Amino acid sequence: MTNIQAKAKIGQYLKEHFIRHQEDEDDGISRYTILYKGCENCPDEVLEACIWFYPDVMECRVYYNCNGAQWCRESGHRGELMRLLNFCNARVWICMDDGEGGALYRPSYLYTPRFYITEDDCFDITLTTMIPLDFYEMAPLETEDYITAACPELMDRLSIPVFSVLLGKASAEQAIGRVKEELFGESGQA
Repeated sequence: MTNIQAKAKIGQYLKEHFIRHQEDEDDGISRYTILYKGCENCPDEVLEACIWFYPDVMECRVYYNCNGAQWCRESGHRGELMRLLNFCNARVWICMDDGEGGALYRPSYLYTPRFYITEDDCFDITLTTMIPLDFYEMAPLETEDYITAACPELMDRLSIPVFSVLLGKASAEQAIGRVKEELFGESGQA
């Protein structure tokens, strides 16, 4: 699958599912920017996302809005946040589920997301996944669900621990405990 084909396929999926997006270019790379509203735990109940289409891979980022970035920029607790993000990078994996009891595809761990604060002085708290286009071609629905549902849902669920740390209302240990409780539950799996 080429990046042009992948972009067209993702664009069709976004339209069919009424997901707000716009198309543009970033340094000559084709990109979709997506706005997710109704994320009740996120700053302003909003998440943003971008998908860049490189020759062999899609770079998919989901991040908190400009208010979340501003809180991160101004926080004296970024070191504690880095401990929380490090824990997430080590222990949080997204298990894809079709929401139909396996009628469309079996639950599985297909992708390896990374959590970090961007290095461009924007202080975006971000989840990024690199998805090879040939893999997208083999698992299109799982990939589309991962990008548009699983990643935003996870970022929404992580909002309270993340911003509790940044605003000095919780230590890294307390936030990690909340992530373990919220994501792992009794099953011990994310």
